[in-house]
Amino acid sequence: MTQWTSNNIHKGMEVYSAENEDLGHVEDVYDDSFLVQKGLLFHKDRYIPYSVISTIDEENVHLMVSKAEAREMRWDQRPNEHTGDTLQTFYDHGTDLDNPLNTHRA
Repeated sequence: MTQWTSNNIHKGMEVYSAENEDLGHVEDVYDDSFLVQKGLLFHKDRYIPYSVISTIDEENVHLMVSKAEAREMRWDQRPNEHTGDTLQTFYDHGTDLDNPLNTHRA
């Protein structure tokens, strides 16, 4: 399995779901994730972790998750914002539980 990093992605690349649906474009790149800016699909900015990337080609990033899964994941904060906090990391990576530690609710 390929380990993708910030060296493999650049601003402006198109991001696609596992079903090849357009999720948006890369707005910014970080060491732990990349930002897909809010728009028609996402009502909030999403920080996508590199671990869900399936493939990367010239100008496209393909994820291993569906559009619905990407929408449901709690990727509205960068993963490293909670480094060392195991419970918060659990919530950041998506659960069916409400996040009692999230002080940034909309």
